[in-house]
Amino acid sequence: MAKQRNNIIELGRFVYSLLVVGYHIQLSYDEDNEALDPFDDGALAVEYYFILSGYFLARSLEKLNTDDKTSFFLKYFNFMKNKVKGLLNVHIIAIIVVIIIIACCDSKNFVDKFVPGITSIFLVHMIVVWHGDLEKALIVPEWYLSSMLICMLFMVPIFLAFRKILRGEFVSLILLGVLLIFALIFGFTTNWKLRNIMVFNMRAWGEMNLAMFSYYLSLYVGKQKYGKAMNIFLKVVEIIGYCVPVILGIIPSRPKLHTFFMASTALLTFCAIFITFSNKGNIVQSEKVNNAFAYLGSISLSIYIFHPVIIILIDYAYKDCPKYAKYLIVFLSSLILAFAYRIIADILNKKIDERNKKKNEKEKEKIKEKEKIEIKYEDKEELKEGGTSKDSEGKNTQINMKEN
Repeated sequence: MAKQRNNIIELGRFVYSLLVVGYHIQLSYDEDNEALDPFDDGALAVEYYFILSGYFLARSLEKLNTDDKTSFFLKYFNFMKNKVKGLLNVHIIAIIVVIIIIACCDSKNFVDKFVPGITSIFLVHMIVVWHGDLEKALIVPEWYLSSMLICMLFMVPIFLAFRKILRGEFVSLILLGVLLIFALIFGFTTNWKLRNIMVFNMRAWGEMNLAMFSYYLSLYVGKQKYGKAMNIFLKVVEIIGYCVPVILGIIPSRPKLHTFFMASTALLTFCAIFITFSNKGNIVQSEKVNNAFAYLGSISLSIYIFHPVIIILIDYAYKDCPKYAKYLIVFLSSLILAFAYRIIADILNKKIDERNKKKNEKEKEKIKEKEKIEIKYEDKEELKEGGTSKDSEGKNTQINMKEN
């Protein structure tokens, strides 16, 4: 059942990745252009990803909290290592391609563009001490990944430390308090003129922290028994929570509505996700449909990271590309690359699994051969010991007979 519920989430990942693609395409044109375009609010897709990341963060940390055999620092290290590891392959490929594009198409300004973006190579572009601008990253949309990892870098140890003495819900309140203190300190010291990079990091922390509550709320709601009317209400709210943000992300809108749309998306996604994971929402019964949703969700990260590479290439190679053509090229190219990456990754993983399987079989065979040799050796030793005993017994018998 959990797989079916999660696959609705996977479909959301795919759909919201397309919103991000549309948003960055329209953003790549003249910023002074006041014309209303579709995907004006496609950036609100990031709210979905932050909320989802926060939910899974709480779930993972609760599992880590029950692990009493592993040390605190090892749990922390392994958690962060696995998070980074899951992003590295796609990230490295995209970064290398972007560097090649800049080197080939804009060699005169290569140093000016490469040096400020070095921090983005290591996914730390959003960390406060660098004071970097979002636009200076080699792949700008990766700011979301950078913010997510930086927030986790601090949220995980705080949570694990306090979770030993407090319930998870209360630890989430402590994390929210940390954000408020942080915002007040930087707000008063800068006269509330916070850099974009600071605002985006606080946005990530706040939304991920909000999503941690959705995990505990889903556990509570999942245990409740509601009547027919309430169950229908929850299903309707879940559908609204997933569909309305997508509509808001596609329709043209005025800049003054962007913040409102983002806040609405965070709240609606919060509601939809806790209903989905509480098993009170809509469940797709068809296994084929669920598998299709899972597959689409698996390529969402590739779409998210690969599409800016296509946009950068077009901006260098075809500056006068019409809007409709750019939408068509970027959407199709991003999907093709994402599917291709998934197919190649599946083939390589299959080969690696087969190789590991063969390696394990050979090791098992070696162990068996070694055990056989040891058994044979032990049998020979036993025979030798038995033979000596018999000979000595025979000799003693003969001597006794002579004496008699």
